[in-house]
Amino acid sequence: MDKDQLINIRDRVLARMKQEGYAGADPFDGLESRLFHASGLGRFRLARLIWLQAIKRGPRALRSIAMIPPSVNPKTLALLQGAGGGVVLGDFSATLCDVQNADGGWGYPFEWQARAFHAKRGQSNAIVTSFVIDGLIRGGAPVEQHVLTRAADFIEGSLWRDGHFAYLGHDDCEIHNASLWAAFALNCVRAGNDKTAKAVRRIVDAQQVDGNWAYGTRRHHRFVDGFHTGYILDLLDRLRISGMGGLESAIERGWVFYRSNCFDDEGIPRNFAGRDGYLDAHAVAQSMASLCRFGDVARAIKVANWAAAHLFDAKRDVFYAGIGRFGVDQQNYVRWTQSWMVWALSIVIEKRTMNEAFDPEKPLSFCHPDPDRATKEDALRGLSEDALRNLYAITRKQASMMRETGDMEVLYGLTRGMKTIQRISGERGIILGARVITEP
Repeated sequence: MDKDQLINIRDRVLARMKQEGYAGADPFDGLESRLFHASGLGRFRLARLIWLQAIKRGPRALRSIAMIPPSVNPKTLALLQGAGGGVVLGDFSATLCDVQNADGGWGYPFEWQARAFHAKRGQSNAIVTSFVIDGLIRGGAPVEQHVLTRAADFIEGSLWRDGHFAYLGHDDCEIHNASLWAAFALNCVRAGNDKTAKAVRRIVDAQQVDGNWAYGTRRHHRFVDGFHTGYILDLLDRLRISGMGGLESAIERGWVFYRSNCFDDEGIPRNFAGRDGYLDAHAVAQSMASLCRFGDVARAIKVANWAAAHLFDAKRDVFYAGIGRFGVDQQNYVRWTQSWMVWALSIVIEKRTMNEAFDPEKPLSFCHPDPDRATKEDALRGLSEDALRNLYAITRKQASMMRETGDMEVLYGLTRGMKTIQRISGERGIILGARVITEP
């Protein structure tokens, strides 16, 4: 499938989301059911758990019978504004600022019950707050803006638990990706703070010998899944790029585990490490972004093409929620599925465009001045370490040949290419040649 086809699918899904005001269903919004409210069962924890799972796992018709109203999720808007290292697809800053809670955070627009905790409708939590902070900054908000400093106060004051950040202010539950998201978001506003450093170190220390991270520390959180592993790897890499040291080993071991266990033999993502079964579109989306981030754009394109062929419903212009033993799950979840797939496809499309700037298997040369320099440099930043080293070796070999033949004009272009590869590699702590070049 070519790039234009992926763009067409992405834009059709995005257009439908816009047409519906970015409102819709969510896998965890069952407690908003008017029928459930009328029953009076919402007072009981067990009833909330059972009902939520029934709505999540039941047939589509059950949602209609239950009368669950659509809602706009701040996390949906944050993803479309580029949170999570995505592509900015719109400006939702005003809306996001308007729905900030009095405590400075953001939450899901529905009540929900997990085994570990119960959250009220709109209650501020680590994940939504962190995504919104990231999205607002991606949208151009200065870190000193009052909305962001209030959000940082919420994370630092309400969520900090002597070594990690909690998911909710009234609970101490330690969930690794949520703690790391909060640490990352706080660092975006208050760079170099001690709490971020401590929380990140705790995440690194929680990594198992084989490179995996469990979802959390409680007994029922000991599972390892693909998309939360992808979250952690992406965040650690973004923190490393921001200047935080000591993360390379954890990233490398985590990446090896992720690639070996969170994809099947055909390269298709898995929900849970080392285990096939129901495949959630959310895991598919996160895999595309992580593959792109760590330089495997070809694999990301393969996953995008697979998703377009197997998960896209061309009649409704939506992505299925997933695929299970009994076929596709036709639920239409705006935040959980549509926004994530639009987000992921946009990353793949952007990386594919950048990689078309040059062939990484041929020597890299820059004319002076080079009108395509910015595009080429962005493409270089998307390459894996192995690809960068290979490109440098190819370019250096060609430069040596040009030096011997005396073709100085071609040699100058190749030399600029080598220096640029060295500089961009140096940004990631990769040393090529005798020294890191700081200027092209």
